[in-house]
Amino acid sequence: MTQSLSNRTDASWRSVSSRFKRKTLDRPVFPRPTTMSANEHVRAHSHHWGQITYISDSVMTIFTPQGTFVIPPQQALWIPPHLEHETFCRYGGHFRSVYIDEKYAEILGDQAKTLVVDPLLKEMILTICTWPEDYLLDDKTERFIQVFIDRLELAPTSAFFIPKADDQRLLPIVSELYANPGCTLTLEQWGEKVGASARTLNRLFHKSFAMSFSQWKQKLRALRAVEMLTAGETQQVIAQQLGFESSSAFNSAFKKFFGTTPRQYLKR
Repeated sequence: MTQSLSNRTDASWRSVSSRFKRKTLDRPVFPRPTTMSANEHVRAHSHHWGQITYISDSVMTIFTPQGTFVIPPQQALWIPPHLEHETFCRYGGHFRSVYIDEKYAEILGDQAKTLVVDPLLKEMILTICTWPEDYLLDDKTERFIQVFIDRLELAPTSAFFIPKADDQRLLPIVSELYANPGCTLTLEQWGEKVGASARTLNRLFHKSFAMSFSQWKQKLRALRAVEMLTAGETQQVIAQQLGFESSSAFNSAFKKFFGTTPRQYLKR
């Protein structure tokens, strides 16, 4: 399991166990609407079934053995059966999960992945989460469920994912930048701290993440910017916390990464 976010930040996280205690679903899909409070951490756990994790008005960070997923309202996360995961929600929000019978795992895949949620898929997730746990499984409902699975299968994946770093020399760098993405240490300075040359570290970043240190840091800051924007932080505050010289510099970097300005992103 990846290192806990609670060990990387100064936030006072409230850790809870998974509240879902059923042994079986008894339905092809199972509604799981809950409300997460600010700084809530759901400790590592796994299920016999799959899970579509979605939050309609906030951002979640989910750690798995594969790596770290950042899930804003435009995304959902497919968690296959038996995959251990832990969830952090810094700002609280309406958590809308759909548990999915293990028989669909072959269709949706055996790896966690971030899915783009279009308006139709969003409404299907929210609709299922209004159903009672013992909903009537008639022909109409079965057709709805099949279309839902089809939409999940067709949904494109997104880049809101950072793989796990396996090399011990990268862990101090990754841990510090998760906690403090505005850190300005250069790769040469990090090399002095961890006992490796900048060239070696950059090679390790390419090996672990398929990108350079600079690209990895830009992606991390972009994902954190989405989290802070969704929480209502101003561009000036975000720029300061993420280490940009000005809000205009942050605006330019955001547009370069996402192809749109922060304001346009929020509207979309």
